[in-house]
Amino acid sequence: MNQVITASRLSDGTVVFLGPDRAWVERLAEAAVFVSPEASAAALTEAGGDERANVVLDIYAIDVADKAGVVAPIKLREAIRAQGPTVKPEHGKPR
Repeated sequence: MNQVITASRLSDGTVVFLGPDRAWVERLAEAAVFVSPEASAAALTEAGGDERANVVLDIYAIDVADKAGVVAPIKLREAIRAQGPTVKPEHGKPR
């Protein structure tokens, strides 16, 4: 199962994803996709440094699938987190 690493940025609470260059990005489409459990585990270990440095909080891997060329979370909770708050559209992530 392919996975992406996610966390919450401490400075503003935004849901972020680990990018290919190991920088945190706000868009799931920009996230690094790990195709093996070993690669995902190594990325989690490396990202732990950012948690210890108080950059992000609650780092974990989520399962994702390729849906017509677009990376999409498998679980509803993660789809909601990737899209932004479930409130009025003007309060969600800018598109």
